[in-house]
Amino acid sequence: MKDLTPIPIKQKRKVFLTIKCRNMKNPKLQRSRLDQTLGSTSWMLQENLKPVINKDGTVTTTSIWGRVFGRRKTEMEINKLVDNLLKRATAYAEIDDYSATTEFETITSDADDFKLAPVLFSDD
Repeated sequence: MKDLTPIPIKQKRKVFLTIKCRNMKNPKLQRSRLDQTLGSTSWMLQENLKPVINKDGTVTTTSIWGRVFGRRKTEMEINKLVDNLLKRATAYAEIDDYSATTEFETITSDADDFKLAPVLFSDD
């Protein structure tokens, strides 16, 4: 069972969200819409991995996003927010085949927060 208690006062939850979108027929438009939705809800793109072009011409992409949540949000609450966000974002982007995982890290200082650093691509 996941931890349901808030973390101590000086700490925050740093969350990494990895999203894999499979079999996209129009990946530029679909990923643009997905990225737009995530960005508008304070998620920051951390890395785009190299896309895979499938034999049928569809494309599979993987991206890693990050966000810091305050101490009062539990992992369960954050996962529920992420699930709802992904439902909205993938519906808007018309992405039917996707998977996502979250990783949590407890941080104690603002220095550990995400910064608006340049996005890393798999080719960098």
